[in-house]
Amino acid sequence: MMDEPRDLTPVGDGLERMLRALGMPEAIDIAALVDGWAEVAGEPFASQSLPASFGRGELTVEVVDGAVASLLKYRIGDLVERLGRRFGEGTVTSVRIKVGKHKKGL
Repeated sequence: MMDEPRDLTPVGDGLERMLRALGMPEAIDIAALVDGWAEVAGEPFASQSLPASFGRGELTVEVVDGAVASLLKYRIGDLVERLGRRFGEGTVTSVRIKVGKHKKGL
């Protein structure tokens, strides 16, 4: 005699609810971040940088050169605030800047 099949729920659904209940920030949809980078970063940074990675609340931004890195360091607070408005407060808690190997069009 076969048992009746049970309704299965994807593990991700329950895990996502549990993490939110524990106060964990939601993960960023990286594709949405890259697609919306021009709006979030604003100029002149949008055309000279791209999000490179995200994990544990830290966004790594790759910039074209040291001059852009220096300028962006002064605007990190503004960037974190805009990211919070777009992806939820507390999702991005810090930004790390690294100079990339690529020029324009990272």
